[in-house]
Amino acid sequence: MKITARILPAVSAVMLLLAAGAAQGQAATDAERCASVTGNPDLAIQHCARAIESGRFSGEPLAKLHFSRGVEWAAKGDFDQAIADYDAALRLAPKFADALYNRATAWANKGDPDRAIADFDAALRLNPKDPAALGGRAVELTVKGDYTRAIADYDAALRLDPKAATAVFGRGRARFYNGDYGRAVSDLEQALKLEPNSYTSLWLYLARKRGNVANADEVLDSDTRAYRGGGWPAAVIVLYLGRTDAASVTAASTDSDAKTQREQRCEANFYVAQWHLLRGEQKRALSLLKEAQGGCPKEFLEYEGTLAELRRLQAR
Repeated sequence: MKITARILPAVSAVMLLLAAGAAQGQAATDAERCASVTGNPDLAIQHCARAIESGRFSGEPLAKLHFSRGVEWAAKGDFDQAIADYDAALRLAPKFADALYNRATAWANKGDPDRAIADFDAALRLNPKDPAALGGRAVELTVKGDYTRAIADYDAALRLDPKAATAVFGRGRARFYNGDYGRAVSDLEQALKLEPNSYTSLWLYLARKRGNVANADEVLDSDTRAYRGGGWPAAVIVLYLGRTDAASVTAASTDSDAKTQREQRCEANFYVAQWHLLRGEQKRALSLLKEAQGGCPKEFLEYEGTLAELRRLQAR
């Protein structure tokens, strides 16, 4: 399940047209389409490139074109190209907070939390009350194992937006990794009320089991009835309820689409490892966690969780 901060959308077509000023003809058309084309990153990138290369734009308008193209590269999963465009935007407009934010997200997707945190820091200096940037930085601090600072960032984000389910969920996970299972349960229960979903239910179950809270199985059974009819991650839920085995979860994670299979196999390895840990089977858990560390997309919460569990196991 993806957790990194959202990528801010391309600059609106209206804003680009207003910023274009004297640009006319094809350059103006390309600038407008650079930002207005949706669902087709390749086409949007073509329009952005023509507008950028037209020589009709400079300063802030050109920065916005680079920003918009960076958004499209990120949509394609090409974070190196996205970063190159955000770099160009920031050279032209050093106080372009959205470009800093999006570059931070791109660094996070590449698995570079230090650079991501540096960009979130810079974005927050420009806008200290941005809950999304606080939440994004909290994720990267969690990836690095700095749970105290991560929780402080989630606290700050929630003061600004008390009903942000993503921030409550993130704080619950950070508290889980830090061994504060009572508060983790409280956060995860709140997150589940704000935004019910199968993943939060799984994490609430894990926190309840780790914290020896009564009725963990009954709560999971009640909370997940709507998710057990099929589809992923139903197999993980059924495993936790004691109605299938680990091999069935691995089999269920198989998919004809390579990207989907990679993502589901990442999750299968992590959640089955958690199951083994609850059973005291640390060697089996460690093997699966090492697979998850190598195979999980960096923007998945299971990657964050894998690093946390490996730290705990290695500290023993």
